[in-house]
Amino acid sequence: MFSSYEQAVDAIYRRINFESLSAGKPGGYSSGDFKLERMKRLLAAMDNPHEKVPAVHVAGTKGKGTTCSLVANILQAAGYRVGLFTSPHMYRVEERFQVNSEIPSPSRFTQMVNHLMPLVNELDQKEGGMSTTFFEIVNAIAWHYFLEEQVDIVVLEVGLGGRLDSTIFCNPVVTAITSISLDHTRILGDSIEEIAYEKGGILKPKIPLVCGVTEPVAQKTILDIASQRDCPVQQMGRDFNFRIEKNWEEHDRVQQVQYIAESEQSTFSLKQPGTAVAQNAAIAVAIIGQLRKQNYQISEAELQKAMLESPLPLRFEILSEEPILIVDSAHNEASVDSVLKTTSQHFPDKPLTLILSVSRDKDYKAICNQLRGIDLIIVTNYLGNKRALPIPELEKAVTDSCNTKTVTKTAPSPAEALKLAREQTDSDGVILATGSLFLAAEIRELVLESMSGK
Repeated sequence: MFSSYEQAVDAIYRRINFESLSAGKPGGYSSGDFKLERMKRLLAAMDNPHEKVPAVHVAGTKGKGTTCSLVANILQAAGYRVGLFTSPHMYRVEERFQVNSEIPSPSRFTQMVNHLMPLVNELDQKEGGMSTTFFEIVNAIAWHYFLEEQVDIVVLEVGLGGRLDSTIFCNPVVTAITSISLDHTRILGDSIEEIAYEKGGILKPKIPLVCGVTEPVAQKTILDIASQRDCPVQQMGRDFNFRIEKNWEEHDRVQQVQYIAESEQSTFSLKQPGTAVAQNAAIAVAIIGQLRKQNYQISEAELQKAMLESPLPLRFEILSEEPILIVDSAHNEASVDSVLKTTSQHFPDKPLTLILSVSRDKDYKAICNQLRGIDLIIVTNYLGNKRALPIPELEKAVTDSCNTKTVTKTAPSPAEALKLAREQTDSDGVILATGSLFLAAEIRELVLESMSGK
């Protein structure tokens, strides 16, 4: 038994954690490591808590975290008790499972780990093979927590892929796939079609699907799976769409979005700019539409309030002014391209300094190809995770990709990178920290601690 929170956290972090390992490296992972039987046995030993609560299950290469947060916040605004499971976390592992936006206390977390780990250890000894992983244990703790808290519904973000992800064990009333692009290719496949097949694995027979996938090959793959499983489909661009009615502007920092569907329309405001967040919000509204058809009572006023007030940390989050400091968790080619386009659209005349760190299992060369034309790039390492690409490798990729007008500097840590960026950027400029959620979270923590006087 663990007598302290720190011991409980350490116990689960000692487990295999694919989020801190790198594909293709010594000690890394491959597709063969992902087995569903471990999670199935663990949940059965827990009396199958996942079967006792309805769920919204969301997959996608990008946008799934935003969509899950918005859906959970809308349901909470409507008076439901909502469990939310997301990954990875920014600072504390308990952030991954929340009930009505609250994480469990350290003592409650320790209690749940003490309850679960004897089951885990017993199963590991009986079965042999790879032990239960960090993600599987956290997912199991989440189900235990949600059941104890008597939630009305759970919103689940897929961890990786879908077909072989441990969140597949849920009782969905709606599934959703936000987008598909190349990411985690060693695990999910090196083509859009293969990745779509993996993400389409979350579809359950006859359960409604909200599909935000617009790439033609990926969309066809998903719709074929939906047809085979007799899933009613709401397809973006066919059954619903969105339009930005008022662009986000620097002086008021709110964009207005119209959701358009045959049976309903909705207009709402978001504090985050850009097409990507508007698209994810439209997917969230489509999910809410499917829940309404199943007698979930959610008013338009409740939806609008939740949309405007939803905190979305690390999604084009502005932390300070003069210069403007933005952190964004973009971490692959498509999402980095999106955040750079959003930055240039809304701050077109401001010089840009980019703080960049990338995980070694990402296609960092493709990410660097998006960086041409940036004034100053500061390459650094995030420190809280072992996956960071070494600075010399990332610096070379940046210099190989960018033109001679881009100045490249290095800093050994996020703190040093932020200090250098502020020294090198005029007060009317913009600093953007991106390339990894881990980098964005560490920069965010530095700024918030500074504001609080720590």
